Amino acid sequence: MNKTLKYIMMLFGLGLFIICYDQVAVGQNPDINDDTEPLSFLKTGTNALNISEPIYQTIIGNFTDTKELSTWPTLVTKESFLEEAIMKDIGNVTNKMTFINTFNAQSTVIQGRGNGTIETSDGQSIGWISSDVGVLDKRGLVFHGIILFNNTISEKLSYLNGKLGIYEDDPEIHRTIWLLD
Repeated sequence: MNKTLKYIMMLFGLGLFIICYDQVAVGQNPDINDDTEPLSFLKTGTNALNISEPIYQTIIGNFTDTKELSTWPTLVTKESFLEEAIMKDIGNVTNKMTFINTFNAQSTVIQGRGNGTIETSDGQSIGWISSDVGVLDKRGLVFHGIILFNNTISEKLSYLNGKLGIYEDDPEIHRTIWLLD
């Protein structure tokens, strides 16, 4: 497992933990219900992620549109892409996506929010939303993100209904998505 992916998993795990803890434990009053035991960090289980099998791998991608939305106080762009990819147990798919990207002052870190639609060769589709961070490193611009698949009635893609995934996209190995179990 490469070092970058380990960091992604740790950061996303920590982020999800903070979100869940904030929603469940913060402000909980154990005196409200005498049968309720207070939450404890020591009693939580450990989740696993099988990163050996991605569900999505980009073959080729192209910009279809780029638009500057703002230059002050930071640069904000709207960028559209079209990717041809392969999905596990599906085959060839097309991914139409749009990202709103906010750059830091040095243009070395980008925060992106995206949405799009993955479509199979026979017209079945599923929508998604994502959030990611792009960092300029020795390989070029590398994005790490989390993706939430919407619900679909498409038979082939219904296994993705409401599922979360993580992804990496870099100049050497384009967008790769793994599902979180």
